[in-house]
Amino acid sequence: MQKIGIDTGATYYDESKMFHGSLKNIMGTRFDILAIGPNRLKSQEIWNDIVFELRRLDQLFNRFDSTSETSRINRDAIHEPVHVSPEMWAILQSCRMYHTRTLKLFDITLDDFSKVELIENGHSVIFSKKDISLDFGGYAKGYALAKIEDLIHQADIKQCFADFGSSSILGIGNHPYGDAWKVSFENPYNRDDVLGEISLKDLALSVSGNTPSYTGHIQRPGSNSPVTEHKAVAVTSENPLDAEVLSTVLMIATDSERKRIAENFKIQNIAEYNL
Repeated sequence: MQKIGIDTGATYYDESKMFHGSLKNIMGTRFDILAIGPNRLKSQEIWNDIVFELRRLDQLFNRFDSTSETSRINRDAIHEPVHVSPEMWAILQSCRMYHTRTLKLFDITLDDFSKVELIENGHSVIFSKKDISLDFGGYAKGYALAKIEDLIHQADIKQCFADFGSSSILGIGNHPYGDAWKVSFENPYNRDDVLGEISLKDLALSVSGNTPSYTGHIQRPGSNSPVTEHKAVAVTSENPLDAEVLSTVLMIATDSERKRIAENFKIQNIAEYNL
């Protein structure tokens, strides 16, 4: 099989009309995409668009980058109203909607989202409590996958698999040798234990949970008590952002909360694993 190199981390396979693109250290993880169908030139154009969009979003959401809009809000909104971009305004409105529909368990402040005041006149944000800050860690990759899905559809690609670090995944169409894209879920505490296989066809998957090297990062808003159980939650949905938000929310929800929250969304499947 002949392969032709593409700039900025992608390879095009001429005979199979397939390209694979990869970016390391983007949005806190690694991003990979496999697409079937476009020619080499079209693949280059699509990949360039995806790289540009991911780097733009990484800069938008990165609270550790002092030049990002998120950092500017976190730095200044405790002192005065901060005017935000139209995109950030829409994102904050979206986050407020998820906050309400998840019984306040989705909270980008991890404390009290009600202390983030969105001022309609002028599209500004102000914090009414000290030590409040925004963290889009449970939102950004789902938002990015939704943007990538739009780019893929605009390019008229029918078969595609996009993956953020094996935790936020999008499968469009089917694998060339199957009826869907198959994702195996391994037990991070025992790599020989495959917990299950999930089929994706025009679906997004998000997985949240603990691992031996990364435990306690998920906590209930307003609480200093992190989730420490050896468990994971996998959510599949047609909406990548819904899947991203809900996989984390359902890690901390009680059984009764989980039932109420699920009624507010169109979810393909929820799977919980005890690890």
